[in-house]
Amino acid sequence: MEPSAIIDYYVLFHNHTEGMALYQYIRSHGANARICPVPRSVSACCGMSLLVLEEDIAAVRRCVEDSGISIAGIAELPRDINPHRDRYC
Repeated sequence: MEPSAIIDYYVLFHNHTEGMALYQYIRSHGANARICPVPRSVSACCGMSLLVLEEDIAAVRRCVEDSGISIAGIAELPRDINPHRDRYC
């Protein structure tokens, strides 16, 4: 990974209910996260994750600790956007 690569954080869950509960808790406390599928390179029991940007990860970690909601972990992955992914010609 190159030093200037952007890192995205994926909060992983054991089930969808915990994911939705944490998402609502995070949003109600002013932090930012987006619901998204678990990246293929990460294995998890539940198919949903919360995508968190680097500038928001500290606030989200505090929300995890304060809420007491169980998570399966937080995966750090370099952003990998292929602008030609859906191009067919």
